[in-house]
Amino acid sequence: MIVIGFYITICMLSLICCAIFYWRKRSYYSVRYTLIFILAFMSQFCYVLMALSRDVREAIVINKFLYVGGCFLPLVGLLLVFSICKIRMPKWIYMAMMIITSLVYCGVLSVGYSPIFYKSVELRIENGAAFLVKEYGPLHNVYIFEIAAFLIATLFALVYGWLKKPNVSGRNLAIAAFMQIFSIFAYFLGRMISKNIEWMALADLVDEIGFLLIMDRVGLYFVDDMVSSSILKDGEFGYISLDFKRRYLSATDGAKRFIPEIANNHADRMIESEAIREIFDRWIDDYEKENVSKTHTYRNGEFIYIVRVSDLYDGRRKRGYLLEITDDTAHQQHIEGMERYYKNLNEELREKTRIIGELRAAAAAVSGKTDEASGESSGS
Repeated sequence: MIVIGFYITICMLSLICCAIFYWRKRSYYSVRYTLIFILAFMSQFCYVLMALSRDVREAIVINKFLYVGGCFLPLVGLLLVFSICKIRMPKWIYMAMMIITSLVYCGVLSVGYSPIFYKSVELRIENGAAFLVKEYGPLHNVYIFEIAAFLIATLFALVYGWLKKPNVSGRNLAIAAFMQIFSIFAYFLGRMISKNIEWMALADLVDEIGFLLIMDRVGLYFVDDMVSSSILKDGEFGYISLDFKRRYLSATDGAKRFIPEIANNHADRMIESEAIREIFDRWIDDYEKENVSKTHTYRNGEFIYIVRVSDLYDGRRKRGYLLEITDDTAHQQHIEGMERYYKNLNEELREKTRIIGELRAAAAAVSGKTDEASGESSGS
């Protein structure tokens, strides 16, 4: 029962890590983080089911699900380390790694039907916990080579990131290096300690905890993602995307708040509001004519927005148009207030100038009459 208790404890801790991950998840986190936690928890759960199994066919099926994490978790971990170290590889390399991993897993699926992965399988129960006793086939050596290659590639990526990428966090690299070293220990040395316990269950939990520590600050090192997240959260910017046929694709919550007419518009359809559609067409026509983004002003009641049109990119491909909307109400109201102030000031100056002119004219007239009176008095 100690072994079953070990697996159950690891599984519960893994579930807690998953809950923490989804609670702290941010929009700029890579999908690879999600895959890490899903695959790790699935593996932990399969370890519990394996220990509780009492039939060899049932154990073989559980073992096949267990190998989903065993095959793909090292690959996802490697890709995530590439992302942390800001290492970009050609797409065909990623495709090749995925194909090789998938082919190895196809060999796992042959267990019970073909001897290429396991020549023979036997279910044993010791101290209340079941485990498989296996005689490995030739394809299992390929699996070992795959795991070793991914672990070594991960360590090389960490060393490369440390030496060549000064913007990469040394703290994150140290955590990732410890995770990989522990995984190597768990897989290759753990079995020498005990064959009744799969130490990789503990290694997967260490990976989850390690990535929780890494993801706590990883977004801070990707300024593009942080700026985008901060801008959208601030609520002063909104974005609307249209395809080349000027059909609505999507919009941020801020844009829907700025222009409520698009809030219920369906994707891949023309803008339903004719007035808004004509305005968008005019802005896009101006952009296409000179291929230069101009600043447009859009008023909605007492609110004033600044709109700029640019190209919508999917990777390097242009896929449509992107409208950036900025809430400029406060700035425009300030400008209008200043204009009103200077206008009133000019009017006051003109009025004062007019009054001064009239006073001068009146004073001149009075002075002229005084001079005439003085001349008449001297003549008499």
